[in-house]
Amino acid sequence: MNQTTGGSSRYGYGLTGEFRISNHWAVDVNALYRRIGYQFDQSITTTTTVILNGVTSSNTSTTSSHEDTRARLFDFPFVVRWYTSAKRPNGPRLFAEGGGAYRFASGIRTSIDTTDAADNLTCCTNTPATPANKSSLGIVAGVGLLLIDPFGIHVVPEIRYTRWTDQTFNNMMTVTTEQNQLEAVFSLSF
Repeated sequence: MNQTTGGSSRYGYGLTGEFRISNHWAVDVNALYRRIGYQFDQSITTTTTVILNGVTSSNTSTTSSHEDTRARLFDFPFVVRWYTSAKRPNGPRLFAEGGGAYRFASGIRTSIDTTDAADNLTCCTNTPATPANKSSLGIVAGVGLLLIDPFGIHVVPEIRYTRWTDQTFNNMMTVTTEQNQLEAVFSLSF
């Protein structure tokens, strides 16, 4: 029996920078950080049949293990934005964006404890899980709104979709990293 429980944070944070090319075009670059993880439980039950003096008996034993893996993800989206015109100076402006992203996984930590058939606990093997892909490229598309308050602070809510070309973790059983990422991004800039 195999079972996986997600342990990833739904929140991340980072830095953003936008460079204006013209009134309608801009380049936006982000450096984002988030934590991911999972817990993987595995139980193996073995039944052996023994015939002794013509008497058949069965012995069942179970060995189980619990793996807890955590990692840090650094995402670097790079997009080109096209802005609509504002109806009044410093008014709200819609935008659409598209581009690419680079993801890098680091700081992978794993703890595994095992309980054998005699109920003996072996604790804490700390060999980090090997990721399927430590880095990945992605394709990014999104839409958003640029709002400028009276003090000149830019408030930018947006919805962004990223399709990653590779999974960070994939052990072909129950642990796979999602390749489709839909996120709500909220930025403040000057």
